Amino acid sequence: MTELKTAQQFTNDDFIRLQGESNPPLKEAVQLPDNGFVAAKEQQNPPDPAVSEVKAGGVSGWLLTGLALVLLLGGIQWAEFVQQSLTQSWLQGGAAVALTGIGVVAVGKMLWSAWRGKRQHQMRQQWREEALTMQQSLQYGQATPLCQRILAALPQADRSAFLAQHNLQFSDAETLQLFDLLVLQPLDQQASMRISAAAKQAGLAVAVSPFALADMLLVSWRAWRMMAELSEVYEVQLGAVARLALLKKFANLLFWTGATELAIDIGGDFLGVELSSKLSARAGQGVLAGLMLARLGRFVQQQLRPLPLLPAEKPVQPLLQSLIQQLLQRPPAQ
Repeated sequence: MTELKTAQQFTNDDFIRLQGESNPPLKEAVQLPDNGFVAAKEQQNPPDPAVSEVKAGGVSGWLLTGLALVLLLGGIQWAEFVQQSLTQSWLQGGAAVALTGIGVVAVGKMLWSAWRGKRQHQMRQQWREEALTMQQSLQYGQATPLCQRILAALPQADRSAFLAQHNLQFSDAETLQLFDLLVLQPLDQQASMRISAAAKQAGLAVAVSPFALADMLLVSWRAWRMMAELSEVYEVQLGAVARLALLKKFANLLFWTGATELAIDIGGDFLGVELSSKLSARAGQGVLAGLMLARLGRFVQQQLRPLPLLPAEKPVQPLLQSLIQQLLQRPPAQ
């Protein structure tokens, strides 16, 4: 057993001396001018005034300015024509005034519809963001007012089952899940039927049509009509400008993720040797046209739906299989 060391006593002076050695005195502060520093990011990548100006204005600003100038010049020319018509003949002048009134009413109605549709689209986007936050939390009491606002925007939706089964003791995530199941899924079934019908019609038409221009016109018309049908299902006013904006967003999305998603949807069935030998080139184009239209329909459905659409494993796979079976049963195009 080793001997214990003798105890060593410390005083307050020893503690003060050790603290002074461990904390050396700080140097005197030096005040530097504010302009002596340059941000590293700004120094490496100085902002370009021309690029900043383009980003601030944007291409859409130039387009709107040009469109406003064209409309202004057209309005001036039309006003001069109406004035000359009134001076020449009261019948010709009356017809010009009537056409002017009809044009003003039509333009006003179109602008009102576009503004209202934009408001509805923005409101649904806000609802989806709120619902996504609620679905990932354990809070209570916030989903019921959201569901009431959505029901007010969907007057034709069946709400009796939801109101009968809803309980205030449910969490927000449970309330949204019940609302999605009882109120929105019947609308989703209607939308899926519209999308499936449009995709099958376009795919079969492309498969039997020998003209490429006719295929493009037919697919464009069917896509335009399908978007109108989906807007009726979800009770959103979708004007021409809003449809073009959705087509632009879909084209951008398809540019980045389209090839991967198409390969996943088609899978080994379409790329298999046995099925590839049975399908002709036109039939393959019909399958791709139908698949594109189905993708567009699902994208529009996601944009019009008031709550986030749960991603399915293969949402268009049943439609693709049905379309391929119909193409195999049809005789090849001459």
